[in-house]
Amino acid sequence: MGPVPLISGAEAYLAPGRVHPIYLEGKLPILQTTTAAELGLREGQVVQASVKLEHDQPMLMLQGKTLPALGLQTSQVGESIWLRAQGGVLVPVNQQPLVSRIANLLYRPEVNAVLPQILQPGTLDALLSKIQRPDMQAQWRGMQLSMAQLTPAALQQAMMGAMGSEVWLARGMQPPAQDPKQLLRKLIAELSISSTDESADTDTSIIERLTQAVDDIEASQVKSVQAQAQQEVLFSMVLPFADSNPVELTVRRGPRQEGEQPVLTVNVHSKTEDLGPVWLKTQLMNAQQIELTMWAEQALVVEQARSRSYLLGDELRAAGLNMRAFNVIHGSRPAEPTDWTPSGRGLVVDVSA
Repeated sequence: MGPVPLISGAEAYLAPGRVHPIYLEGKLPILQTTTAAELGLREGQVVQASVKLEHDQPMLMLQGKTLPALGLQTSQVGESIWLRAQGGVLVPVNQQPLVSRIANLLYRPEVNAVLPQILQPGTLDALLSKIQRPDMQAQWRGMQLSMAQLTPAALQQAMMGAMGSEVWLARGMQPPAQDPKQLLRKLIAELSISSTDESADTDTSIIERLTQAVDDIEASQVKSVQAQAQQEVLFSMVLPFADSNPVELTVRRGPRQEGEQPVLTVNVHSKTEDLGPVWLKTQLMNAQQIELTMWAEQALVVEQARSRSYLLGDELRAAGLNMRAFNVIHGSRPAEPTDWTPSGRGLVVDVSA
């Protein structure tokens, strides 16, 4: 499999002439009159409602009751909204300003800190077995790739889903079904509703982990938008597999410099029982020249990679690419001193939509 599908998938994230908006928690719905007494709430009490779909309309679910609210978007399904009993009615509470949340995600020190753990084979399957949602189970199965049958088309489809439904809706296109953020939000909503007194502590812990995984995804999305404002490409995702551990993927391209083409870098990190941790860094220069660097902790893996490097060179040449170098290093990949950080340039995110 050549790197071309990775590159075209990342470039597809950028549409000429605009920065796509990011839709995050923080917008307050307008509730139609709902008395706190109907729900047995005391004055000043703050409660948490979840957003769910009912008859294709986003609604608030609180204490097993559906509350109609104006201003909710389908992209908010799975989110939580905090409400306060005030003057006998329920009033939305903005506990975390939207700009503050974006800043927290943008400067988040680690991206994909929790998501790879959630996407481990069997983890989501166990959580989905707790709820009666065959559609969500089918959605999860459709998102999982097969390491034994990985194709460029399947990889590109996974990348399109990981970009988020917001990107495709902003273009007036039907979003792909393989959107991990929307699946996790729906799972959070279902677990919140089905939680019982006996399992409350466990369910709360699980929901917190799922919420952190959603934060991983949104941090990646916010960083991608900010990188685009800086005339760069930055895209991170976690590929889920049915027959292997998740694979972390990052695509990065620096800003265009006058007189020279920017280097496109694709970083892949995997960990399997057979190969152990493996890091692969691919750099594409002048659209045809490729340099590869691989780190592996197992000596046997290093030996095999070095002895078979000519096969990779043949495959790349067949795809119209020239492998200038392939360095295989025994050991862990060192931390990069030039990891991407947001600059002051274009430090504005469109949240008006």
